[in-house]
Amino acid sequence: MIYNVLLISEQRLKDNAPINENVDSSELRYGIQQSQIIFTQETLGTNLYEKILRLVRDNEIDLAQNVNYKELLNNYIIPALIAFSYYVILDNMFLKIVNVGIQQFRSEQSSSVGIKEFQYLKSSAKDRAEFLDNLMRRHLVFNNAKYPEYAIITNLGQLIPEFTGAFKSPIVMPGRQYLYGSWGNNGYSSNFGCGIPWWYGGRGSGE
Repeated sequence: MIYNVLLISEQRLKDNAPINENVDSSELRYGIQQSQIIFTQETLGTNLYEKILRLVRDNEIDLAQNVNYKELLNNYIIPALIAFSYYVILDNMFLKIVNVGIQQFRSEQSSSVGIKEFQYLKSSAKDRAEFLDNLMRRHLVFNNAKYPEYAIITNLGQLIPEFTGAFKSPIVMPGRQYLYGSWGNNGYSSNFGCGIPWWYGGRGSGE
């Protein structure tokens, strides 16, 4: 597993999320790292996730042969990662872990939010992040041929992609009968006229 590569910088997170410039960079790095390990890897699967990390680490993401991976990174991974990183670091903005325990700080110029307001912020941030993550999952499903690592599992210790929708609520994804009609087509062609893998609309890796 590659742990020392961040797909976005702390400054990019500040520029694209409602985060004050004086927020400590170490808090932002933690949020970015945890978000890409947990949420980005869940959507991409370990193989494709580590492929993207290697391309960024080795400065190969801009090479002509990697144009599909660059499109995935810029148009889908980064927007979702920014949203999830903001969602994660909200916890540390609400409460601080210091040497005497967990505290909530106040100042003369401002007052801290209550738990209800904080829960609203968390819920709103999560909704935005899951929407962007769902866009990425749709892109991966309908363009899976561009990313060979997406559906290839090389060992049992890897996390396979989460194929169901990003929203953790009872949303029904279209199944095989909807996609293929009543003919029981077992191939990759569908009523949509594009390649759809056999597992689309089926059970996800986390079930």
